[in-house]
Amino acid sequence: MGRTSCAGSSGSCSAAGRAAESLSATPTGSSAWTDPAWRDEILAWASAALEAAGHRLVGAVEQPHVRPWSTVFRMPTDSGTFWRKAAGFGPRHEAVLLELFAAWRTSHVLWPLAVDAARGWMLLPDGGPRLRDLAPDGRGDHDLESWIRLLPVYAGLQRSVEDRAEDLVAAGVPDERPERLEGILDGLVGADTIWAGLDADEIEQAAVAREVLRRRRDDIAALAADLASSGIRPSIEHGDLHGDNILVGPDGVRFYDWGDATVAHPFGTLTTTLSSIAHHTGVERDGAELARLRDAYTEAWTDVLPRSALVEVASLATDLGHIGKSSAWARAIDGVEPAAIGEYGGGAGGWLIDFADRLGRRVTR
Repeated sequence: MGRTSCAGSSGSCSAAGRAAESLSATPTGSSAWTDPAWRDEILAWASAALEAAGHRLVGAVEQPHVRPWSTVFRMPTDSGTFWRKAAGFGPRHEAVLLELFAAWRTSHVLWPLAVDAARGWMLLPDGGPRLRDLAPDGRGDHDLESWIRLLPVYAGLQRSVEDRAEDLVAAGVPDERPERLEGILDGLVGADTIWAGLDADEIEQAAVAREVLRRRRDDIAALAADLASSGIRPSIEHGDLHGDNILVGPDGVRFYDWGDATVAHPFGTLTTTLSSIAHHTGVERDGAELARLRDAYTEAWTDVLPRSALVEVASLATDLGHIGKSSAWARAIDGVEPAAIGEYGGGAGGWLIDFADRLGRRVTR
């Protein structure tokens, strides 16, 4: 993928891509995140923002999370814990997205105390424990009843900003609405670097998947057109909604870590959510137990379509959501030094292999 991640776009690159290009001198990647001079710079910025808001540091700053695409610092203050986050080129739009959420008073997200959108820096309040941490063994997200309660809340968030899709795209949130999926997939399939990141034991699968995706391009375009005409309006799509990215604190549920977010068909969320729950619980991915969760989530759109139609649209969006997952992985490592990518290089290709497999089970017109 190129630095601007404009694969498959018609015309000019997205605002997010242009921003990444103009910020090519800004550090990204794990070596940057651990550089003492850079750490001092972001700490000074966050400390000044805390002081301006009347908060005072009372302990040592910790850096518990370092990934090629982002890093997070824990800052203890006299009024509670705050978190400062830095995002790399690909997920840098998270900062401006959170800024918009705060301006719109969007519910069930963490409103930042301070944002430097150009550098992808965010200072956030603590939102409580993660869903996954609610059980002592770290299996809090294995409780399907919790998901039954949480998914309608998230669906409500999506519906609350569906009138803002154009505003989000204009601000730099990646545009992955259904009518753009064909072009995005073309870029992904044609990017040799994506396939080169896979492990050796996946090379044969990858070659088959790549051929399938090229051969069935017209079928995929027809599916994307069906999704675009489904009657469900595009909105914000978290892109990585699993038990580690949901906070369940005293002030209620908060959905966080929006670095993979796009403007897309909202039901694409289910690609990650259902896959993650199936992986962690061992329940059947397409079985009745997760169908209950799907139905609890899509209930928010019963004023738009009957339940039977929602089931079909959810199935279609979940399959096509693999394109968005691959695109998110490609963005995540965009601009990261090759030596720092490590085990994460196969993410984009892996989701395309899965998509080709899902496509093989689907009858197309």
